[in-house]
Amino acid sequence: MHYSSRMPGSVMPGLGAHPQVPQAQTVSANSQILGYLGRALSLEFSAGQHYLAQASLAKFRQEIAFAEGFVTLANEEFQHANLITDRMVAQGALPAGSVLRPAGPATNIAEALRSCEEREVALIQLYSEASQYCANFGAHEDHALFSRLLEEEHTQLMRVQSWLEEYFHNMTQAYQPTRSFV
Repeated sequence: MHYSSRMPGSVMPGLGAHPQVPQAQTVSANSQILGYLGRALSLEFSAGQHYLAQASLAKFRQEIAFAEGFVTLANEEFQHANLITDRMVAQGALPAGSVLRPAGPATNIAEALRSCEEREVALIQLYSEASQYCANFGAHEDHALFSRLLEEEHTQLMRVQSWLEEYFHNMTQAYQPTRSFV
């Protein structure tokens, strides 16, 4: 038997073990970019998991509108994970295994929204750094992906912040003192 590292379907690790997609690959795989993609995938899955947990907690508190909003956010994060995985495959890599940050408990909507805000900020920071790196490196397709994700995470952050403002506004409207000290 003759060993060939380029044998399709080989059980041996390496470049020949996975099918290549040369038409989708414009820049050779860069370990730094693959690192950004891997971290992004972990953060996206972690955020999606966290948002689903917050949706369940909101349902138990009978805050159905917020629960639906959290499910929408989770679905958006899982779509981002899909885009990231597609990009990894286009570069000849597969996800190595994500380490997810645990979902955190929240006893009210304000806590839930603050925790979601924190996760959005972490994604924005990563995508900002990755986008800049790709721009400097000349990795146009990766730059386009990270820029798109950066923009979408900014939109999600603004949505979470508007829900938080609306929540506090409604709380202050609900508490209107009937008397004054004057």
